[in-house]
Amino acid sequence: MGYYLILDIGGTKTTGALFSEEGRPVKDLFIVAPSKTYEGCDAVFDNTVSVGREVLEKTGVEAAGLKGIGAAAPGPLDYNTGVIINVPLMGWKDFPLGPKLEKEFGVPVRLDNDGNLGALAEQRLGVAEGASSVVYMTVSTGCGGGIVINGEVYRGFTGSAGELGHMSIDINGIPCNCGANGCLELYASGTAMNRRMLRDMKNGVKSLAFEEIAYDPERISGKILGNAAEAGDEYALAFLQEEGRYLGAGLANYFNLFDPEVFVLGGGITHLKKWFYGEMMRTIERCAVSAVSPDRVRFSELNDKVVVYGAYCLISEYTDTVRL
Repeated sequence: MGYYLILDIGGTKTTGALFSEEGRPVKDLFIVAPSKTYEGCDAVFDNTVSVGREVLEKTGVEAAGLKGIGAAAPGPLDYNTGVIINVPLMGWKDFPLGPKLEKEFGVPVRLDNDGNLGALAEQRLGVAEGASSVVYMTVSTGCGGGIVINGEVYRGFTGSAGELGHMSIDINGIPCNCGANGCLELYASGTAMNRRMLRDMKNGVKSLAFEEIAYDPERISGKILGNAAEAGDEYALAFLQEEGRYLGAGLANYFNLFDPEVFVLGGGITHLKKWFYGEMMRTIERCAVSAVSPDRVRFSELNDKVVVYGAYCLISEYTDTVRL
């Protein structure tokens, strides 16, 4: 039996796990460590290797027992060569992450960004399993995503496809760091929601959500919205309906562009679906060119493990199809 080492390298934390050939996490163990962001390219890489070594040690598996490594990494990156093109927060510029990991562990490495891996995991193992075309979007700090067409990840001509958060829903709207205006993630992401709540609280809006945190701006979160909505708070209910309209506008655009068999929504926002789902679907119905049945919009069940499972799918399929 062989194993797959899985590494999810994020800006805040790096997660490591060991998967069996059957696709199960060994000992259900997930090692999580700070990513050493801003400490330089070598520090981030050494930390990544350290997480991998710790996974092997705690699962009792030697590096010789590995069939390969699947990694999720920030982009832009070159999927074919395993080179990170430019990630300033990691100090990575033309950094050969894949080749360096191969040299370190002596096994094949495949890496991709988290949005692509999320889409791959949902289409292979998740709520969209077996669908021929899938668009996946996670709503958390930002809005990232990936696209699967005819069962394969669609990366685009330059490898930058799937920037779903940068679909403009208001060309005269809020300026975005990407250079455009009105990008979806400026309205629908967790960061955007927190920004609107902070604005409203400072403007004197009263809500059970704000009472729960004693009007402390440092404690604003989506959780307080859910608690207030559950209690029937008018502000929270109206806020989440507005969130549904923003998401619906974005999803309608994706259905108009790709007409996917299934759209999967993931991230922390899914915990609040009870209050935004109806308005989101009504907006999709109003804005999508063709009818979208409710069963085509699904919510991730893999959620915070979706990228890890996607990285497993990536490397296991690679080693199954390439003579090593």
